[in-house]
Amino acid sequence: MQAALLLPLLLSWSWAPTKITQMTAAQKIDLIEKGKLPPGSQITFRESELNVYLDQKARELVPEGLKNPRIVIRDGKVTATARVDFVKMRHAQGLDTGWMMRKLLEGEHPVQVVGALRSGNGIARVDLELVDIGGVSIRGRALDLLIRTFVHPLYPNVKVGESFELGYDLDRIELKPGIATVFTVSKPPKRAVASR
Repeated sequence: MQAALLLPLLLSWSWAPTKITQMTAAQKIDLIEKGKLPPGSQITFRESELNVYLDQKARELVPEGLKNPRIVIRDGKVTATARVDFVKMRHAQGLDTGWMMRKLLEGEHPVQVVGALRSGNGIARVDLELVDIGGVSIRGRALDLLIRTFVHPLYPNVKVGESFELGYDLDRIELKPGIATVFTVSKPPKRAVASR
């Protein structure tokens, strides 16, 4: 009787990796967010599927002012590009842009951002190596202002240049040319038990 129960379990397990590779990035992210991956799992995202997901999410979150968002994944780094109209982005969020910022940033600009990702033991850090807007490199206080003004309203919890917890029982994310692989922790952390 036990062998009869074991066979369907083994068959379902052998099909699981195949099913995951056939899922969209949105479905894979949903699995991660709902904690449906067993401890010690790894799930791979191809650059092409992440670009489809990114394009869909951008249309939902930024209906105006962001076109053609794309990423390229290399060893430990991601290069993101898009055409951005910062004033339209803020307007779509119901926010006004001051006269000076509007004059500096109005119109559509090609934007390129290169960031390095380091992660392990459930902690990650993203460091920006390059932010280029229309051929102009942005650094220091100007970059901080851009992040506060245009990134934080959409993603208030985003952290750049500082460590943060990955959450969702994730251990690390590895970036290789064209793919990102997400690893869950081998053993979920023990939850605190209330003492009597």
